[in-house]
Amino acid sequence: MEITEHSRAYKDFYHQLNATGMERAYGGFAPDTLDRIFDWERDEVEKTVWLRFKNTGDGDLATLVSKLTQYDGIGALNEKLREGMLSSEYSRRMVSVAAAAYEATSIEDYLDYIFEYYDKKHENSALATLSYLKPCNKLYDFFKTVYLSSDDSTARSTAVDGMLCCKGYIKDPLDHEERSELIGMARAFLSDDPELRKKKLARFENGEFDNIPRTYGLYKKISYEESISQAKQQKPQEEPDEMVTGIVDATDSGVYIVYYEPENTYIPSKLSDDLDVKPSVGDKVNLLKKQKGQSVIVSVEA
Repeated sequence: MEITEHSRAYKDFYHQLNATGMERAYGGFAPDTLDRIFDWERDEVEKTVWLRFKNTGDGDLATLVSKLTQYDGIGALNEKLREGMLSSEYSRRMVSVAAAAYEATSIEDYLDYIFEYYDKKHENSALATLSYLKPCNKLYDFFKTVYLSSDDSTARSTAVDGMLCCKGYIKDPLDHEERSELIGMARAFLSDDPELRKKKLARFENGEFDNIPRTYGLYKKISYEESISQAKQQKPQEEPDEMVTGIVDATDSGVYIVYYEPENTYIPSKLSDDLDVKPSVGDKVNLLKKQKGQSVIVSVEA
């Protein structure tokens, strides 16, 4: 029997291709589209991808272009990059093209364009793109530079994610559950002080962060039925907040990072409104360790 119903991948592809406004801006083409379409759909889809990219240079299509089997997709990406560099175009479109070319070929020269784009624009979206790419030493060195030198705490946090990917702590950058397991280790990097960040990086590279406990289950995928069942079984009372003592390890964008030795964890904390003295790095503090929300430093020990 002849198949007349198109695949879900085919339908999703054309829906996104014809989308407009916010849906087009915040949507995206599934990178495995060409793996999920039916064989009899391939000629049409590949031709559509090829012609749309050649005529418009749509950066959202770059990953699909890199996977074309009937056209020279890598050649088309290289052509767009050359055109962009000749016209000094530094845009998100060109970042997408360079990222797709790198992922497909592992040629590290493509990364230079994205590095230069970030140096000129300082857009964290470019850093985020880099943090999802195939790890290599060149990427790791770039993330280290951002972590050590950037005044932007968000950029430093993204750079830490990239370093964890490059060093193999995160195996799949697209797996949010896996990333969430490393929250404790990521917190250990937090600091506004460039000199302290150098020391933290050295400790990380020496393996001193390896025994920081992982956090499991924040993004556990469960069915709708399971979620309803868990909600019904949930106890009304919550774990009580706890008064503990720790050492101020660093400050980061006005937040105090307190090291709590019994659990080998780093706790982001704010100052109590009643506290009239600001603690310094190295001070012993008493804090209300909250189960939900940000913990609160209530006193500084003399």
